[in-house]
Amino acid sequence: MDLGPIALQTRIGFFAFSLTFLLSSTTEGLPIFLQERRILMRETSRGAYRVSSYVLANTFIFLPFLLMVAFLYTTPVYWLVGLRQNIDGFFYFSLVVWMVVLMSNSFVACFSALVPNFIMGTSVIAGFMGSFFLFSGYFISKKDIPSYWIFMHYLSLFKYPFECFMINEYGGEQGSGRCIEIEGGECKLFGDGFLRQQGLRESQKWTNLAVMLGFVIGYRVLSFFILWYRCYRTRN
Repeated sequence: MDLGPIALQTRIGFFAFSLTFLLSSTTEGLPIFLQERRILMRETSRGAYRVSSYVLANTFIFLPFLLMVAFLYTTPVYWLVGLRQNIDGFFYFSLVVWMVVLMSNSFVACFSALVPNFIMGTSVIAGFMGSFFLFSGYFISKKDIPSYWIFMHYLSLFKYPFECFMINEYGGEQGSGRCIEIEGGECKLFGDGFLRQQGLRESQKWTNLAVMLGFVIGYRVLSFFILWYRCYRTRN
């Protein structure tokens, strides 16, 4: 049965595992970005094309590919795990996964423009990913994070999709009538009550997606300025 603290923790653990897998797997694109950076700097120095053209083309090329990756992951996993059994929940879950891999890809693209080599890149990216996971709210709740580290909670790439997964699973009209913990034959905790315990609101289902999109755009814009500066330095 889908009841009790063990079932609840198992499902939350699955969300955390999914994010760890998705965010870490896209770092394999680092060698590609580093190779493209060398070609970019050589060709822009000759006036072949602009840095903005490369960044835009690189972004749009990855959109359909990563959408396919998202559906390849969610289509079997969503139903096998037994998550919210409706098509709206599935498509929202897939949308969040797509945004996660886009965020990770943009994050790697940004740091590949900054780091000098592959070894430094993997070290820096792994360090940041570990920090993002630590401060996401899964291991340490927001109220227990020291005030001087709270900024990492809001910069975490894990925080926003993790909250989206939980709201999608336990929110909405279905969540208000979904018992997730029963004691003595009576429901002790409903889905919407669990979300309130976690400090989550239904409206965050979409605002978190907007924040994730902001991360995608922000990292891409930052990668543009870093690449532009490196190419400028090379030409001069």
